[in-house]
Amino acid sequence: MINYAKHDDEFHGVFKLVSGEEVLAKAVLTEDREETLCFLQDPVCIQVINQDMGKGKVLRGMGFHKWMQMSDEDFFIVREKDVLSVASMSKEIVYMYEAFLANEEPPHKKDERTARRETNLDNTQGYIGSINDARKVFEKLYKG
Repeated sequence: MINYAKHDDEFHGVFKLVSGEEVLAKAVLTEDREETLCFLQDPVCIQVINQDMGKGKVLRGMGFHKWMQMSDEDFFIVREKDVLSVASMSKEIVYMYEAFLANEEPPHKKDERTARRETNLDNTQGYIGSINDARKVFEKLYKG
């Protein structure tokens, strides 16, 4: 049982697997028959990039790639016996992870997500009045 991580709450986690992979994902840990199951959403792996710049200088960078590159699934279950360690992502890595996911989404998913956030505006929303109307009100207040 994974007892060093909070169960049944979603978090951004880093999972070190017995295979050696380091997987980052939105996750929920839950108990099932005396075993912890890790539900991973949008899992990615870290890709380290090294480039020789010459004169003894090396440029190092980091990026992400999908964990299961040939799958269209975005949700996976990992059993406790396949996990060595679990940790939460740092805030900086969460921002990078979320930015990666935003750029990786197929266009139809992006449209669905933005459609939920959009508000249909009409001509009266956000409109209080014109500058001339406001000027008249202020002149009346201050000039008496």
